[in-house]
Amino acid sequence: SFDLPNSGKTAQLAATEKEVYAAIGLHPWVATTIDEDTYQGFLALARQPKVVALSELGLDAPRSPAPIDVQLQALSQQFRLSRESGLPVMIHDRGYHKETMEAMQGESLPGGAIHGFNSGPEELKEWLDLGFYVSIGRIVLQPEGEHLQPLVKSIPQDKLLLETDGATGATADSPALGPARVIRVAELIASWRETTVDELGTTTTKNLQRLLKV
Repeated sequence: SFDLPNSGKTAQLAATEKEVYAAIGLHPWVATTIDEDTYQGFLALARQPKVVALSELGLDAPRSPAPIDVQLQALSQQFRLSRESGLPVMIHDRGYHKETMEAMQGESLPGGAIHGFNSGPEELKEWLDLGFYVSIGRIVLQPEGEHLQPLVKSIPQDKLLLETDGATGATADSPALGPARVIRVAELIASWRETTVDELGTTTTKNLQRLLKV
């Protein structure tokens, strides 16, 4: 989800499809001030049984038109939503890592994951020290993702997640590009970690189920 109306549609889809769960939230690319009415709208959705996480929320320096103070206000309100609803958070962290860490200081969140991790060893340690899961996506399939190999190998087995990072490039004729991509990610990471795709899939699925309580 990326805003309140879209979150409503996502929650409705999850409610009608047995295999689908929903994550709701305000993406930093479209960050606006979350007033009390908007907050209550998100809270009502967060209390639906098939809504299992808040995602994506965070800060983005290169791609969000919203000033940092607006992004921080939206992030703070969604941390409030996480505490009140008991839902874990999926953090989007691009270009404002220091500010993200400062915003999280003193927060008592019910769990979370760093989405699309693409940073260095210091940042990895910070997320793991917070008890967060580390989600790896399509960046490892690109040349600029090669630097992640030693870091991905070092992620504790019980903290690793895999993701498609959306279905960018999918079309009406080829809608499965996103789901197919996570298999390619799994194949590469399994080779890096010297395990099988099946074993990696079992491990990361159990990790996700534990995080989302499903």
